[in-house]
Formats: sequence, structure tokens, C-alpha cells
Amino acid sequence: MNMLWKIIILLIRMGSGIVMIMQGFEKLTGGFAINGLIPAVQNSTDVPEWYKAFFSHVVNNQTEVFQWLIPLGEIAIGLGLILGLLSYTASFFGAFVMLNYILADMIFTYPLQLFFFIILLMNKNTLDSLNLLNFFKRKKLGNDANGTHTHSG
Repeated sequence: MNMLWKIIILLIRMGSGIVMIMQGFEKLTGGFAINGLIPAVQNSTDVPEWYKAFFSHVVNNQTEVFQWLIPLGEIAIGLGLILGLLSYTASFFGAFVMLNYILADMIFTYPLQLFFFIILLMNKNTLDSLNLLNFFKRKKLGNDANGTHTHSG
């Protein structure tokens, strides 16, 4: 069961990473405009008032920063998940991004993505065991996957 669970977590991590990279590149190259999102958030009846205020006072005053921050952040999260580098941190920020999209009333597939990020966050030890840096540390120390020494001297 332990190996099966590791495979499931790995597939969720890789799948979430691929989706995040695709979303980031789509925003970067597909004409994502934060300027168009601001009035949609402000006029929505489903968005909390405090989030509308955040968009009005912070995002609206820093549109150029957010125009780049959002897609580059998604790409960074995706790379972290795919490469297995800082995957727990990438999962945290992935969940943060999905919560922001849900708060902005952009439902789409974000609840499902948030669900997968929560699964990853609940499995820190498994994520750590699948971490790329952890793999290289084992190889450098001459240990096999079970942590036993594979050669002498």
C-alpha cells in the first residue's frame, strides 16, 4: 500500500504541475489581462467585499506587477511540482492561488485543483520522500531506495 500511495501522490504532483505550467503559459501567451479581471471581480455578487477591496486598492494599483506575477507564479509552481523541488512549498502556493481564483469567482476546475493541492499538503512526508533533491542525496551517499549502503569503501 505504501508504494501504491507514493505512486498516487507522484501522479497527483506531476499532474498538478503540468496543469499549472499550462495555465501559466496560457496566461503568459494567450492575452491574460488583469485589467479585465478587476471589474469582473468588483461587479460580482459572489465575491466577498474584503476581496473586492483588495482588488480595488492593491491589484488595481499594481496591475503591471500582477500581470506578470500571476503567470510566472503558476509556471514556478508547476516546475517545482514536476521537478520535485520544493514540492511542499509549491503545493502550498498552488493551494493559495486556487483559493484566490475561487474567491475571484473563477470556478472552472479550480476546486478540483485545490482538492489535489490539499492532498499533497496532507502528505508532506510522502512528498519529501519523492523529492528530487532527496533522490540525489541518496545517490551521492551510495544508498539505495531503502536507505541501505550499496557499496563498500
